[in-house]
Amino acid sequence: MKRIIAISFLCASVMPAAHAEDHAENYVGIAASTLTSGPSSTGAAVMLGHRYNEHFAAEIAYEDSGALSAAPDRTSAISIAALGFVPLFGEFEGFARLGLASAHSQDTTGATANHGDITYGVGVEYHLNEKYSVDLGWNRVRVGDNVVIPRGNENSYVLSVLRSF
Repeated sequence: MKRIIAISFLCASVMPAAHAEDHAENYVGIAASTLTSGPSSTGAAVMLGHRYNEHFAAEIAYEDSGALSAAPDRTSAISIAALGFVPLFGEFEGFARLGLASAHSQDTTGATANHGDITYGVGVEYHLNEKYSVDLGWNRVRVGDNVVIPRGNENSYVLSVLRSF
């Protein structure tokens, strides 16, 4: 928990101030995720982002794939990503995410690996009102280093709640 709080403060210190544009805003969010392959685990994430306009945002996040379960293997990662948005209908938007992640993995034997690679995903966001939105997405991050832990993909479904400020 201390790590999540420290990352949150770090994120807040590196994000730019809001512009005077209509769609420019900062946001903070929390998320829960479920891995779709390998051992079942439930993870958590905290993110901080800046929406530059109605089509583009940048985001920094801390994710822990086993934070909400007792999974013996887990991956924690700090990532920075660019997000592209497309209006769908009403209060719905589609989005795509592409970024870089620096991850630390531990497998069931206790072996650990540090690695960096791309992360990407897609999803749908629903705006509840001017300040709150909910999104449902799919994310993938490469894990392992091919030395201690074999390379592979960690796929997850993610449910996030975001607050703009």
